[in-house]
Amino acid sequence: MEMARGLLVPGVLPERCYDQFFLQFNVLDVPCLKIALSKILGFGIIAGSVLVKVPQIVKLVQAGSADGLSFKSVLLELLSLSGTLTTAITHGFPFSAWGEVLFLILQTVTIGFLIQHFGGRTSAAWYYQGSFFNSNSHIPVSCNSMAVITAMQVSNVQPCV
Repeated sequence: MEMARGLLVPGVLPERCYDQFFLQFNVLDVPCLKIALSKILGFGIIAGSVLVKVPQIVKLVQAGSADGLSFKSVLLELLSLSGTLTTAITHGFPFSAWGEVLFLILQTVTIGFLIQHFGGRTSAAWYYQGSFFNSNSHIPVSCNSMAVITAMQVSNVQPCV
């Protein structure tokens, strides 16, 4: 039972909810059910996001071409995703809240690499990939400029028209 506690607390359930579910067998505790359901859905979304763009990547590789895809739109998508990820990490959100964005970034970077590679710009593709990860790895560390992180997140907001 202690091994289960180590796996579930605190990543999935708070200690109080673990006690309610597994020690007191009170599986109908509403606040704990809400927490458990929220965490399960969060991890389910992350699991699903691992495969979101895989079919597109497979088709690109099989075709050996990225005709019709815009590298600029990939960069804009990465800007949006990076703002979301940086904000979540900076504010200490749990992995279940931002894990999907991490996997979307990895897949989008792969698509950008393939667009460059199949366009005959393989060296630019390697440079793009390296510079993307290098620049984003420094953002949370240099949080002396919270304004940059806020601007990245605000750039994701679409005005209602």
